[in-house]
Amino acid sequence: MKVGVLGSGFMGGTHARAFAKLPGVEVVAVSSRNLEKAQKLAAEVGARATTDDMDIVNDPSIDVISNTLPTHLHPEFTTAALKSGKHVLLEKPFGLDVAACDNMIAAQRESGKTLMIAHVLRFWPEYEVLVDVVQSGIIGKPLSAVAQRLSVAPGWADWFKNPELSGGAVLDLLIHDIDALNWVLGKPKSVYARGHQAAPHLWNHVHLTVDYGHAQGWAEGTQFMPKDYPFTCGLKVLCEGGSVEFLFRAGGVSVEMGGGASLMVYENGKSYTPDIPSGDIYERQTAYFVDCINKGKTPEHGTPEQARLAVATSNAAYQSLETNVVVTL
Repeated sequence: MKVGVLGSGFMGGTHARAFAKLPGVEVVAVSSRNLEKAQKLAAEVGARATTDDMDIVNDPSIDVISNTLPTHLHPEFTTAALKSGKHVLLEKPFGLDVAACDNMIAAQRESGKTLMIAHVLRFWPEYEVLVDVVQSGIIGKPLSAVAQRLSVAPGWADWFKNPELSGGAVLDLLIHDIDALNWVLGKPKSVYARGHQAAPHLWNHVHLTVDYGHAQGWAEGTQFMPKDYPFTCGLKVLCEGGSVEFLFRAGGVSVEMGGGASLMVYENGKSYTPDIPSGDIYERQTAYFVDCINKGKTPEHGTPEQARLAVATSNAAYQSLETNVVVTL
């Protein structure tokens, strides 16, 4: 299986290295607007470098496109890749809005190829086990869930600072936790959000409440943490007969800088740490994607429908931030 990676930034490098470690998979091309940057990554994974994204998309020898370009470019290059007969692993968020998601879904259905969105929390072992615990019913039905994602401002690309390109933290950062809340609680009914802006319409500190009818979800996402603050994320779910809680704190400002994680289940007066699978989260994600292609299976995690719902929920949160009203989905 030959893979072309669009983008040589943080996520482009992460995807390329993960694909390169899989047996039977070869990364053959990587792109970047900066040729030197592409050449550096290409040398690392044994690929060719280019500044022309469409050169990779149109290469008939390539089977898979890993699209890690900025969010506003997702529709153009994902649709082109699908139309050229490529399977696509698309970095989150799916798109800036639901219309963009729907256009890509239509292109996927017409192509018959696999489209998976890289919502990597669905392949993070502790999150997987947490959701399994809740869905098993051993601690009863969920009543509420609280998620958090605390970070310094991203310093590796200027486009994050433009809400028309990134959607701000409410879309680019908090989309992880919105998807996690939807994963564990279902389809949201309404959203209310408040926060602070880093610039006009750039909501980079957000608190949101999501009503699921039978349960409620809360999330805090920020890129306002002080310099050197360790990246922190977590999810806590309260159920009728207990709770399950996960917390991760990195060894530095970014998730890949090591750190410590804890997962605890509190059930009927006892507490314990369940068995947790091992493995790098990005490698698990790409291995699952490749396995789905090889076996002709439709992905059950990171599906376009799941990712579309996360974007719709995030868009509702943005609307609430801008208007200070509850937004119904």
